[in-house]
Amino acid sequence: MAGMTLLDARSLADLSPIALLVIDGRRKIVDGNPAAEALFQMSRRTLTGKPLSELIFHDSLIWELLDRAQRQVGDITSPGTPITGPTMNTRLVCDVWIRTTDDEGFVIAIVEAAVREGSDSAAGVAGFGRILGHEVKNPLGAIIGAAQLLERQGVEGQSELLEIIREEARRIERLVNRLSAFELFSAPRMTSFNIHALLDRVIASERVALGASVDILRDFDPSLPEIHGDEDHLQQAFQNLIRNAAEAAQDGSGRAQVLVRTAYATGLAFKRSRFGVGLQRAMLITIEDNGRGIPRDKISRIFDVFQSSKSGARGLGLSIVKEVITAHGGQIRVDSEPGATRFTVLLPIRTGGLNG
Repeated sequence: MAGMTLLDARSLADLSPIALLVIDGRRKIVDGNPAAEALFQMSRRTLTGKPLSELIFHDSLIWELLDRAQRQVGDITSPGTPITGPTMNTRLVCDVWIRTTDDEGFVIAIVEAAVREGSDSAAGVAGFGRILGHEVKNPLGAIIGAAQLLERQGVEGQSELLEIIREEARRIERLVNRLSAFELFSAPRMTSFNIHALLDRVIASERVALGASVDILRDFDPSLPEIHGDEDHLQQAFQNLIRNAAEAAQDGSGRAQVLVRTAYATGLAFKRSRFGVGLQRAMLITIEDNGRGIPRDKISRIFDVFQSSKSGARGLGLSIVKEVITAHGGQIRVDSEPGATRFTVLLPIRTGGLNG
């Protein structure tokens, strides 16, 4: 808004029905608006200078959201977040939005969600069950396919298939444990690893699950360095993308084919950000299929929750993929025409020191 002053912005905040808190890097409150005063039943003067821990109990998801906001670029949103505190008469279910400030502080916006206490637990459990069910389906498909081949092949060729079974079973256990603890895909555990080794595991398991119905081809740049990210989360993201591509390819004309390619993103560098020092180069991972393509009326909403171009699909997979990639400071886009649909994932290659 042209000509807006800080006083104007403060007045707008005071008029907002959404509780707004400004906190510093030590998690102490710098300011709050009247809606925040009402939510926590304290005056602005009393709120100012208090540690956030005196308003919100440490078992709240908000603390994890703040930790995540320090590690990643972009706003953090968390709908349906339970909040309790010493001054609050009851547990509230709120939609939460967090943005970092230039001085390493945060702005937190909190608004009570439309879903109240009575129905929230059922809705939350149902949503968790849908995500859990969706995310165990892909590795389970590889396990079942490997087991079926073992039954037919007998002793010969068992070592590679058994290794897929063991690795996928371990990954299911880690995934279920993390989801059972309500650990979100947007809260990655960062380690360094080889992206090609990860993609090879995904391709091997998908080849077993799909059999000979789809050709999955590789075109890897061996000069790419290790990536810093959450290996389980990124494996889940790329497994979703490759599985979706394989299913789409089988709906097209001709032999179903998926191409997985890696390369440097030449001429591109990420700006300096919280999770890296200095400019960051980037790598591209593309997954391309020769299926019928994505309808134009659906492509703009392909990453939305419960949107899918597949008949009968619930559309959770691509929304999770986007959440994972965004949590790693990356980007994802899709280009589609009949016979060529390409998902392009852009991930930063860190240079200099690392944070988190």
